[in-house]
Amino acid sequence: MSRILFFLCLLSTLSLHAQQLDHALIDELKYHVNYLADDSLEGRATASKGEKMASDYLSRMFKESGLSPYQGVSYLQPFNYIEGRLVGKNTALTINGNALTLDKDFYPLAYSASGKAKGNCMNVGFGISAPELKYDDYRKKINYAGNIFLLNISTPSGTNPHGAFGNYLELRPRIEKAIAMGATAVLLYAEEDSITAPEQLLNKNIYPVSVPVLFLKTPIWHELKPAKTFTAALTAEVTPIEKTGNNVVAWMDNKATTTVLLGAHYDHLGWGHEGSLYRGEKAIHNGADDNASGVALIVELAEELIKSSLKNNNYLFVAFSGEEMGLFGSKKFVEQIGADAKKINYMLNYDMVGRLNPNEKNLQVNGFGTSPAWNVLKQIPTDSIRIKTSDSGIGPSDHTSFYLKDIPVLHFFTGAHEDYHKPSDDAEFVNYAGIASILNLSYALIDSLDDAGKIQFTTVAADTNQPAPKFTVTLGVIPDYMFSDGGMRIDGVTDGKPASKAGMKKGDVVIQMGAHKVSDMTTYMQALSKLKKGDTATVIALREGKEMEFTVVF
Repeated sequence: MSRILFFLCLLSTLSLHAQQLDHALIDELKYHVNYLADDSLEGRATASKGEKMASDYLSRMFKESGLSPYQGVSYLQPFNYIEGRLVGKNTALTINGNALTLDKDFYPLAYSASGKAKGNCMNVGFGISAPELKYDDYRKKINYAGNIFLLNISTPSGTNPHGAFGNYLELRPRIEKAIAMGATAVLLYAEEDSITAPEQLLNKNIYPVSVPVLFLKTPIWHELKPAKTFTAALTAEVTPIEKTGNNVVAWMDNKATTTVLLGAHYDHLGWGHEGSLYRGEKAIHNGADDNASGVALIVELAEELIKSSLKNNNYLFVAFSGEEMGLFGSKKFVEQIGADAKKINYMLNYDMVGRLNPNEKNLQVNGFGTSPAWNVLKQIPTDSIRIKTSDSGIGPSDHTSFYLKDIPVLHFFTGAHEDYHKPSDDAEFVNYAGIASILNLSYALIDSLDDAGKIQFTTVAADTNQPAPKFTVTLGVIPDYMFSDGGMRIDGVTDGKPASKAGMKKGDVVIQMGAHKVSDMTTYMQALSKLKKGDTATVIALREGKEMEFTVVF
């Protein structure tokens, strides 16, 4: 059968299939989303009671569909992770015989090691070695090893990120340099109250260095520094908070040599932990679109594939947890399956597929450049969905974990919205017919690749040649990821954040931030990465076609 005739037949089949099943399918999708986004699950935070309720529900749905557990007798795949660190009561610091008070006078940073140190303190200034600037705080020909280092958190050009030493503001590389020079512990300090103290970041999963790292608050440092010479004795007790999350994994074993993986994360923000864009009273973040919508899709896609004649691949269905915390679940999944990762033919990821605009019907599909096989998308009937593709296999969702293992990926996404990461992301706003259309598109894609064998993986040049920009500030907006007419269009503004305070609004198109032109999402992120906390920048944006300037304080 010719490919054109095949797709005409497929279109006819899909139209009949949609007429017969859409009403029932939509009801099922609605049932799943309403259950997962119900208040009783309290936002499905990883390792919470709500996560357990959701994982029990998904295990039951997969079992009722006829899917088997994968690599075991349980549908649950547990993974351990560190959710921040806890400062122990034994943490103490004495300088020149004066016992200092934890939190009032000093505190350990999250990347501090636990341990003890005692002895002389050596002031190493800023702890910077910058040969290109002909500057070195370690230029003295002495033995630095075996001392506790005192380290100024500023630089010779202050804390201005655009100053000569702007590239040396980050503390961790300086601490690691101190360790390399033989420091047994590092005591950080600031000479001026105006210098922002380092964040403790105990709620972050930060890998520790090998020695204790404490910050002396500026008032106590001013009391101590007239002594000129110092001895110290310290104990740092910074212990990881270990928790266990669960992926839900189900398996359709067709005895094939390759496996197609269909994934979606089911965790969300609980009562609004880090990542929430909501600034009101504590409230449940139900995450109907993010990502009960994607989970509902893979549950129903499993039903369709089990009934199908598509047997040239095995099918693996994974509901990931820990995505909102940094792709924890998908990273652990790839690690735990080991060599079996090589058997994965490709991975389709569904993250936020519940807000398909019924008028525009724009669907973002990321990862298009990860395999030439994805060109088949251009030939598949789409139920009037307009597909917009991007090549990169790297993004803030679980497909990244698979792309980094040389597995072709696609990420389906209907766009950000004003309810993103807020309590208002509720089931009533989900477009269930839109999810059904994306499901039918996915089925047609899987069908079209059923006899293609193992598809080719391609590394996307941009993913290897351009390191991901790092941010220390936020504009406080939700970008419109579908926008492609030049600049970054704002799809939502968070109250109390820099953009809101500057008077920016939904619909504004950012075309410049400070000295940096903004032509798309990539250049927007690059511009944002050049800014630091405390910076003031002029942001130029188009509002209804007219240029406007906003003074933004980060």
